[in-house]
Amino acid sequence: MKQMKFLLVALMAVVMSVSVTSCMNGENNPVYTGLAVAECVSTYPATFAVSNNQKLVVKDATLLDLKYGKTYMFYYQFNTEEQSVSAASITVTLYQGSAPVAIDADDDEGPVANSADYEADAALYSLGTSLFPSSFLLYNKKLLVPFGYWVKVEENTDKQKEELNKHSFVLTYDVTNIASGAKTFELTLNHKISDAEGEKVTRDRWAEGYKVYDLTAAITAFSKKSGTVPTTIKIKTKLNTSTGGSLEGAIDGTNEVTYTTE
Repeated sequence: MKQMKFLLVALMAVVMSVSVTSCMNGENNPVYTGLAVAECVSTYPATFAVSNNQKLVVKDATLLDLKYGKTYMFYYQFNTEEQSVSAASITVTLYQGSAPVAIDADDDEGPVANSADYEADAALYSLGTSLFPSSFLLYNKKLLVPFGYWVKVEENTDKQKEELNKHSFVLTYDVTNIASGAKTFELTLNHKISDAEGEKVTRDRWAEGYKVYDLTAAITAFSKKSGTVPTTIKIKTKLNTSTGGSLEGAIDGTNEVTYTTE
């Protein structure tokens, strides 16, 4: 549990994180501890739907700022002697006071048609993380993209938030050359940093980040050109494990996801 507590602190303090449900209880321990990525389907009581359509009902009256339809990550627990892991609906508690973290991409992070305004000005550390080696499809045409990126670690929470808010991760696409009947849809993840003009920032730590993108409009644009839906989503980005994540010397990184319709 010490390792999990450290992971919680790291994820909540430095990055936004997400996972699928995973069992963390030890042998002979009836308490199931999981890490979930789920869509909010009710704000009171706080209810979330995970990818297998299971509902997680959170017993916490302090969750007052949830937004219906948004995707959240949170750690949860429940007693398997009282409820089945496979039940359609499970009442859970949040793990050690953790709170659901919203992980949907911001409105200006796409997916959006490619243009020079959205081109990356920094490379990522990795495409995939220690929790998830690759991107994957969630539900309702939503795509989870895990990545590592270089950050500066600040001395207090406010300054750390300022640093993290400088980073955006814009998912772009280009359908101009899509051939009729094409089955592979390429998306590009662009890491952009909004430092002030002339500001010099040394970023010597890397953090793990997660974004959920709604592909609805992008799939529609692809289908208009191709005449069909894609079977494969290919995510491309620039990677550099050197401190700072310069585009100079960066290499190409890719993930491929099988696209299925509901």
